[in-house]
Amino acid sequence: MNKLTKGAIATGIGTALLLGGGTTLALWNDAVNVGSSQEISSGVLTLDASDGVWSSSPNLWVPGDSFTYTTGVSIVAQGDNLASELKIDPSSVTGDAALLAALDYSITVDEVTGGTLTPISDAVYSVNPDDPNSGTPITATVTVKVDFPADVVTGLVAQGAEAQLSELQLLLNQVAA
Repeated sequence: MNKLTKGAIATGIGTALLLGGGTTLALWNDAVNVGSSQEISSGVLTLDASDGVWSSSPNLWVPGDSFTYTTGVSIVAQGDNLASELKIDPSSVTGDAALLAALDYSITVDEVTGGTLTPISDAVYSVNPDDPNSGTPITATVTVKVDFPADVVTGLVAQGAEAQLSELQLLLNQVAA
């Protein structure tokens, strides 16, 4: 081993001992409180729904059937810079895969007070309260339409199948502003 290699190894060992061996390098530091008397509170995002009703109660759906479920909702979307969406969640329905794949879902809203619900697509609405800091609820009537389109199945596909529509959910989610 030459002198240069021995010197490099000794320097590395010495540095390691200084950094990890209970000795300090005497680096100065300080801290200052940059906060003021400012306190923050978090906002609120909630969704409540009343018991709804189906347009009819068929036991056996066939291709071409379409039924609606109507419910009242109350949304509290309170907070600065809070953006949220109300949407239907088809993945919440359980049952036979062929029937689940055949069903289509959409929502419409009416009688909106306390803000606006603006359609983004057939199944999604943006939520905009009149005053985002008041906590005053947005109320609306939401109608969920479930279609079993005639043109999505052929042959014996989705016959004798079941879908648990009692599990169908409306979702209220915060989204990027």
